[in-house]
Amino acid sequence: MSKNVCRMIGINAMIISVFLLIGGLYLPQAGISSFVTTSCLVAGVLLLLVGIAFYKILKTD
Repeated sequence: MSKNVCRMIGINAMIISVFLLIGGLYLPQAGISSFVTTSCLVAGVLLLLVGIAFYKILKTD
């Protein structure tokens, strides 16, 4: 993949992870089950790590 594609994937993954993390933190107030909130938090953290990895791979090349 080219450097620009890696950068775009990393930034998009980080943006989506922020929304998942916010949703995971504020959904318990809406009465949603704990499974949904936990899965949102886990998915947000994983996407954040993937986004950082893609962004850092770009910077090292």
